[in-house]
Amino acid sequence: MFRIFDLLNGARLTADYAGHSLAQGVEAIHITLNNYRGINPVPDLRHSLGELAAYRAHLATMGDLVHVVERFADFETARQQGKLAIVLGYQNVPGVERDLKLLELFHGLGVRVIQIAHNIRNLYGDGCAEPANAGLSSLGRDLVATLDDLGIVIDLSHVGDQSGLDAVAASRNPVSATHANCYTLCPNARNKSDALMDAMAAKGGVLGITYLPPLVLMPGQTPAPDDVLRHIDYAVERMGVAHVGIGSDFITGQPADRYQEFMKKPEVYGTWPWRYPIDSLEDQQVLLRRLQERGLSQDAVQAIAKDNFMRLFQAVLQ
Repeated sequence: MFRIFDLLNGARLTADYAGHSLAQGVEAIHITLNNYRGINPVPDLRHSLGELAAYRAHLATMGDLVHVVERFADFETARQQGKLAIVLGYQNVPGVERDLKLLELFHGLGVRVIQIAHNIRNLYGDGCAEPANAGLSSLGRDLVATLDDLGIVIDLSHVGDQSGLDAVAASRNPVSATHANCYTLCPNARNKSDALMDAMAAKGGVLGITYLPPLVLMPGQTPAPDDVLRHIDYAVERMGVAHVGIGSDFITGQPADRYQEFMKKPEVYGTWPWRYPIDSLEDQQVLLRRLQERGLSQDAVQAIAKDNFMRLFQAVLQ
């Protein structure tokens, strides 16, 4: 069984789901704080802190099953204790506006991943749905420097192409897209261009291949496991096997009404219900075994499943 670090898992994190994850080889997951009690892609400071407090309180009720990652050594602590390592993150900058020093507070409370923008433009740069594709603002460049200084992983999953290129160029650290696919295979605005994939790889970054249907095939098409494998194959050929990982974007156990706001953008998100080509933790292990059957070595598949993102987190957190 392959050991997995899932770089974006949006499933309802119950004790049962944590136990099931561990039984299926998942050793660590990155969760989204601003999606905990309801999806809010543009969180203000009050909402950001409220969701962080609520999620930390929830995780505390599962202390025998989960361990929050604050230092790189916490991954090994969780593994030795048989617990699921939890990485706390936001899919947008958590409401600090121009006062970037407030990010020290979020770091102190365990936040280790922050995305620069979520689809639309904010103070820091353009998201992927902005037609201007204007890149980072001067404040956005200051944000990159602040995240580098704090040791917080920069996420480009919903960030615009030029903003992503600017962030990679400005960062001293490797940069991640935790859950996105290859634009060349599926020209969804959320997916990553060859140029950005090349830039990320050159700086030691990692692309987390996702199973979210409209990012595997364009909306209106029904993706199959082979379509996910095509994205992995393409990313490995383009970036090198050391720069590819998994960011499932699973939503197991979540109620449908949480996603109705996203359904207002069918050109990006398709239509409900989403039918995942990799639909379970068991399917995920099958997918990884199929990579080995397609010619990748066991070590190469293990790198995609976990080790590449571990290397990135070690570089940033330490």
